[in-house]
Amino acid sequence: MKTDARDFLLSTLLIGLNLAASAFALSLCWPLVTTLAGSFAQVVGALLAPATYGLCTAASLALLGRFHPLREGEYDLAHEQFTQWKVRHVVAELGKLALSLYFPVFARAAFYALFGTRVGRQVAVAGKILDPGLTVLEEGCVLGEGCIVTSHTMWGERFVMREVHVGANATVGVGCILMPGVRVGSRAVLLPGSVVKTGTVIGSGEIWGGVPASRLKGPGDHA
Repeated sequence: MKTDARDFLLSTLLIGLNLAASAFALSLCWPLVTTLAGSFAQVVGALLAPATYGLCTAASLALLGRFHPLREGEYDLAHEQFTQWKVRHVVAELGKLALSLYFPVFARAAFYALFGTRVGRQVAVAGKILDPGLTVLEEGCVLGEGCIVTSHTMWGERFVMREVHVGANATVGVGCILMPGVRVGSRAVLLPGSVVKTGTVIGSGEIWGGVPASRLKGPGDHA
């Protein structure tokens, strides 16, 4: 991936600000921690530190997104949107790493919601979302173990960002890969191991599978 000094500078600056914010937050609550935890205060503090850093990271990225949102599109590698994505990706990955210990698999939907994914009710996420801010998961959908949802891709000198949308009660099977711009309709099913190409639209109630994924059955097809 093409990087330059500006990427390192901006990433370091944001990470430093998040560290400072988390240290300040811990200092404010430290008297309460020592009162409640007593001789275990240092242990509790060590557990709180990464969680606080992760939450500060999520908050700072949300604030940044309000003023300088990532926008869907196709860009050259000198475009400021590519720079923004690189910096935010580095900062977000560190924050997600810090918070991941506190979010077991049954709480992973809430974990990605903290980093910008629009999540409906009763969503199950056992896979990995690489671009939470460009992902929509509607009510009752399921992302199986080991699946990957990415809203970005690169080829040659071009960088593409497209929102990925998974409809209500859709099922994305184990080990699937969803590329940028994929839209999975409500109640659709992706068989395990499927790779869905960029920009693919899967209709409601359809069953898809394969590499690359193709339509196998629709709601009106005969058994």
